[in-house]
Amino acid sequence: MNNIKLATDQRDNEIAQIQNLIRNMGKLDIPVLCYNFMAHFNWIRTSLAVPSRGGALVTGYDHTLMKEAPLTEAGVVTEEQLWERLEYFLKKVVPVAEEAKVKLSLHPCDPPLSPIRGISRIITSAAAMKRAINLVPSEYSGVTFCQGTFATAGEDIPALIRELGGLGKIFFLHFRDVRGTPEKFVETFHDDGQTNMFEAIRAYKEVGFDGPVRVDHVPTMEGEYNLDPGYASIGRLYALGYLKGLLEGAGYQY
Repeated sequence: MNNIKLATDQRDNEIAQIQNLIRNMGKLDIPVLCYNFMAHFNWIRTSLAVPSRGGALVTGYDHTLMKEAPLTEAGVVTEEQLWERLEYFLKKVVPVAEEAKVKLSLHPCDPPLSPIRGISRIITSAAAMKRAINLVPSEYSGVTFCQGTFATAGEDIPALIRELGGLGKIFFLHFRDVRGTPEKFVETFHDDGQTNMFEAIRAYKEVGFDGPVRVDHVPTMEGEYNLDPGYASIGRLYALGYLKGLLEGAGYQY
């Protein structure tokens, strides 16, 4: 979707492809499309091998290492431009999503700070997320609730789950955690971050969340190759087991 985010002359062609994707998803009964509005680059880290417990490796971000980094070939992209482009996109795709009965699930920007190398980021807080999903109000426009990103932004995770979940706006859950602030943080084992994860699961149950869950950005465990940081296998198995225990403890039936 980078042509959409940068408003190139290929923007409308790319939107047409997304519209076609949504229609095909509807025909196949695939109910949720996760997307983001991070221009030029996706989630960013300054280290992909921060030592963690037991010899594991996690990812981290330190904004002091990025402050003097040069602009990208995209130049300066302002927040105002991105808000205009997001609204343009949503006006084109929300009616198609409503027709196809496919939920559009917006992921916050990671890290949640702006700008990075001249590229602004706009979905950097709960308030910004609420503004975004209300640009074109629809029951099919909602949130990918990335706990790690919202925790990095300093949000109260259980309270935000109750707020957005109570409105029926959480369509997809990215279950992970961090320690730190937008300017400097590390990702953690799912049971070792700054969020009360059991209280978060209790909040999802309270609001009746029954959508898809992804145990996101896991540690690379001792003995694994760190070829795809955040997406190794053994750390994912550990995270899945931890999540299942929390679900059972909260009384989820699955």
